[in-house]
Amino acid sequence: MTTLRKSMTMVLVSIIALALVDCGFKLRGSLDISQELSPLFLQPNSVFELGRELKSILSTNNIEVAKDAGSANAMITLHDESKGSRVLSVDGSGQAREYLLSYTVNYSIVLKGQLSEQAGMQTALDPGSAEEGKTEQQKVDTLTLRRTLLFQQDAVLAVANESEILYQDMRRDAARTILLRLQAKSQQTAARQTQVGSPAAPSAGNDTGFASEPALDSAN
Repeated sequence: MTTLRKSMTMVLVSIIALALVDCGFKLRGSLDISQELSPLFLQPNSVFELGRELKSILSTNNIEVAKDAGSANAMITLHDESKGSRVLSVDGSGQAREYLLSYTVNYSIVLKGQLSEQAGMQTALDPGSAEEGKTEQQKVDTLTLRRTLLFQQDAVLAVANESEILYQDMRRDAARTILLRLQAKSQQTAARQTQVGSPAAPSAGNDTGFASEPALDSAN
């Protein structure tokens, strides 16, 4: 009886798993990241925890992490991160009742195809490079996430633990968002390159795109 029950349980779990896949359900950390971005070079600098989150998601999606920028198809540089909080609401006695937590990260995304030379990737990683040498592809982007936290005066330790959990959750969402932006940027670049490579359709009339008007006879 026990063996039969275990077998039925395994069959039921398999059916549920297949149903979830058919419905488009994905495990946390699973993203539709193009394999064309692999290998990807990650420069975490001092943003270690977010770097670990990114590597975990990349591993889940079978994206190889390159050992150096020269062998990568894309590059993510994490410049710095910061955490903040402010009072969102107070109770009748003026004590803080609710806080707004924020997590901000500055990062850069560079695609190999957007650089004229392979050495350009290494230049983008050099913090001492001249500001005027930066291109649009090397610009720093900022991502800010926010969460609300209820404060309980009689459970300060629990609130502290909850705030750390919320910061971890924001860091996890930041990693997913950065990779989704990388994917979107890669798709946009590929679309632009396709448009540039396609032949232009011949235009009728003059260069403005309007049909030419017949010349007026000035003779009386």
